[in-house]
Amino acid sequence: MSQAPLGLSICWRGPPGSGKRYALQQQLSMWAKSIGQLYVLKRQLWNAPSQGGEGDDDDEEPAEKDHLPMEMSVLHWGFDCARMSLQDKKYVKVILDRFGRGSQVLSSASSTNTQRCLVFYHAHLLSSESIIYLQAFLEENYKDSVLWLTSEYPLPPRLADWCIELPVPNHGRDRSLEKLLSNPTYVSLTAANMQCAIRTPDEDIVDIYKVWMNTEPKLSDVKKIRDIVYGLLHRNVRWTDGFHMWMFNLDKLPLTPAQKKACATICIQQPFTGSGQTVPSYRIPVLWEHYLIRLRNALALPKKESMLKGRSADELALPPPPKIAEMINDPIGASLPLRGGEQTPPTSGDLVKAPAAPKKRKGKSS
Repeated sequence: MSQAPLGLSICWRGPPGSGKRYALQQQLSMWAKSIGQLYVLKRQLWNAPSQGGEGDDDDEEPAEKDHLPMEMSVLHWGFDCARMSLQDKKYVKVILDRFGRGSQVLSSASSTNTQRCLVFYHAHLLSSESIIYLQAFLEENYKDSVLWLTSEYPLPPRLADWCIELPVPNHGRDRSLEKLLSNPTYVSLTAANMQCAIRTPDEDIVDIYKVWMNTEPKLSDVKKIRDIVYGLLHRNVRWTDGFHMWMFNLDKLPLTPAQKKACATICIQQPFTGSGQTVPSYRIPVLWEHYLIRLRNALALPKKESMLKGRSADELALPPPPKIAEMINDPIGASLPLRGGEQTPPTSGDLVKAPAAPKKRKGKSS
């Protein structure tokens, strides 16, 4: 692995499971080695009041939900944006306030280490307010502090001007998933009961797509889609991440050119799909429902195919019903289909002709 330039703000960008965190940790270890320091990574819970207060001078014990996992060393502080829920702007503001305190108290002009590093994992989940905070932080502290990030999508312009992006390919592998599947506890559980096997979100999404492709839209699908949206919100799947998961899994389906065009149009028209964008909380369920309902309609069978798909082979083999003109020309009904239990209609030879009416004679009436 080539060494990234030290002393610059960097963003490692790549798909999930590509090893972005590992690459960042390797650079921190090389940085510590270059200045003659031992790199020791510590993990702890950080008191992060969600209301933006300081929390140091309070006598009360902070709530457990306010404890944010963090990592630290002699060089950096590290935080995961995925653990900040939708309150990242409050966390980031407090982090920047505390990180900036006394950053140069122990440094001197002859010091070889005059820079510290602030790390944010999953930086594509930051809101627009947090991006503005980080931009102001870099403008004020670029001489003694650097910002290192990991992201799955390109950075917004406010941070892209400050950071250099290093691509991290995954070569078709998800290292995080492979590490989980190789866990001895998981291997023993799946060996005893296959129902304990982990299903990835991609597998569930593809299964839902296949159901949509083989059925026609119904009003009951709205309730099912709302249940899916509730599951996504309950698992704290962000709109940006979820949108891309549903979009990328469209490539795994045998779509027709018309379906591809319709799905591409739907994806292009969705808002707030880039990194560093704030989605109002009240709009998130509406975005999910609108997005999935449109995809469901785009993937549905055409009307003719759906009508034929529901009919059996025997029904398809029956002759078509007679036309009205044929029924008029055949008043006896010999060509009409018979119902169960009815007798065969009589033929023309079996019918008895009715006697003709007597003709009137001409003459005088008496």
